[in-house]
Amino acid sequence: MIDDLSFLENNQKRIEKALNKALPNKSYSNITEAIHYSVMDGGKRIRPQLVYLVADSLDLDLKDETIDAMAAAGELIHCYSLIHDDLPAMDDDDLRRGKPSCHIKFGEASAILAGDAIQPLALEIITDIEDPKLSADTKIKIISTFSKACGPFGMVEGQNRDIKSENSEISIDELDMIHALKTGKLISACVHATCLLKEDLPESDMSTFIKFSECIGLAFQIKDDILDCTSSTEDLGKPAHSDEYLKKNTYPKLIGVEESLARADSLCEEAIKCLKSLPYKTEKLIKLSKFIVERNN
Repeated sequence: MIDDLSFLENNQKRIEKALNKALPNKSYSNITEAIHYSVMDGGKRIRPQLVYLVADSLDLDLKDETIDAMAAAGELIHCYSLIHDDLPAMDDDDLRRGKPSCHIKFGEASAILAGDAIQPLALEIITDIEDPKLSADTKIKIISTFSKACGPFGMVEGQNRDIKSENSEISIDELDMIHALKTGKLISACVHATCLLKEDLPESDMSTFIKFSECIGLAFQIKDDILDCTSSTEDLGKPAHSDEYLKKNTYPKLIGVEESLARADSLCEEAIKCLKSLPYKTEKLIKLSKFIVERNN
């Protein structure tokens, strides 16, 4: 296991504060209560970790609150997708992060509305950033990047293809595309949007950061698939073997656990190669990459 991951714990504390600040008052309604329940319940916070670590590697000269808003936006979009993915019409999961899913706790209608509210909230907090060193043009590009990641050519289409592929035989390339859309697009958006904050960043460096994000995003999903079939519900905080129950196509199902592990490791190595080629402080991003494929939940 990777040594010295204290920076991840520090960022975890930072994102919890940023999320709490971004959310509406919990006592306003049952919907805002459901939002707090679903957002402020821990999780790995990989997407905000990427925002913080890319920002750190680029040594951005912006307010801390600006980076916090970006990190919160990425995580809020992820949380909205989890609420909707858990619904009976989607993956029908009753457990999320070790407790009842949002629709189990608050009902399906409230869960749908909570997810519906969280998605625009993510874009709203970016719109509301006040930083003299963040131009309006860059802010628009960032909003566009996140919007495209969760739209009809991003997460939504990934979930659509995932559902339609149940009980069907698909190729490994088709599975890659499902997860490039469903998981990878938002992970890439968090990296891409943070790179946009450095307005003099060379295009070649931007492309390398995005390539890194694509590799580590797919490695993350492969590891998730492996954990679903090798770990317990208690360790995962959500139902184990749910992919098998839903007859989903997964990497272990298509190529086996051992080859899936090898593929995740290979993608991690490719991601690290990208990071090492960049003239920035990428040591912590390298450690995060290794953590993603070595984690046990």
